[in-house]
Amino acid sequence: MASRKKKRIKSRKQKRHLILILVMVTAGVFFFFQEFGREDIPERVFNIFKTGKKAGTVLSDIPPHKRVPKVSIIMDDLGPNKKTAEAVLDIEAPLTLSILPHEVYTTWIALEGERLRHEIIGHLPMEATKPLKLGKGGLYTWMTDTELIEILDKNLRSIPNIIGVSSHMGSAFTQDKRAMNVVISELKKRELFFLDSRTSSKSVALKLAKKQGVTALSRDVFLDYKDSPSEIKAQWKRLIKIAGQKGHAIALVHPRKNTIQFLQTTLKNNNEVEIVPLSEIISLK
Repeated sequence: MASRKKKRIKSRKQKRHLILILVMVTAGVFFFFQEFGREDIPERVFNIFKTGKKAGTVLSDIPPHKRVPKVSIIMDDLGPNKKTAEAVLDIEAPLTLSILPHEVYTTWIALEGERLRHEIIGHLPMEATKPLKLGKGGLYTWMTDTELIEILDKNLRSIPNIIGVSSHMGSAFTQDKRAMNVVISELKKRELFFLDSRTSSKSVALKLAKKQGVTALSRDVFLDYKDSPSEIKAQWKRLIKIAGQKGHAIALVHPRKNTIQFLQTTLKNNNEVEIVPLSEIISLK
């Protein structure tokens, strides 16, 4: 009898211990939900507690994150025409606006572009190997260092909100070490970057910029080198391929009818690349 009594007492103690443990677990779960809120916990976490579910099985259902290549689109030659600029500003994408100095609408485009959160860079007219007209603010290899500095200073001051510059034409200028050194040195003082349009395969711009510690980039594709819808489409595919290989790419475009129509249509349905400001490409370097 005494043995049976001891067994009953032991059994009651075990039950009390079990009940106490269950109460503590319940209180812990209640505190967890009160502290963090059910809405902060993914549904798949609750599925773990359902009959037959294992944590490992549920977590394996999470799809891997797919990185999308980044592309920066630089709209060159802005400044002379307001109507064209307005069409560019209507494109729903973070384009980088490359504006010529001293043009009729240079200031307006820079201010309006900044208001719409576009990045602004100066499009510096530089001497070409062919006798092409550069327009206002042209930089030539025959100019003295002092002349280059004075004209460059006026060019930069004429374009509000710039964070860098790119070369307009420049097939001769970007090959000239002395002239490019002067420009790079002045950009360094103003903490501006240089984007080489690469109109010459013999350009020394990137090499000189690196030597002086100035951030410099070069374009990957001229999207509308030939002004035809089929060629623009072909270059777009090439751009996507380059971006896929490198993780990022830079395209130069011009404010032409075919180009604007292509960008308006393509960028609305684009899911192959992420269009980003040029500064984001710089941050990846």
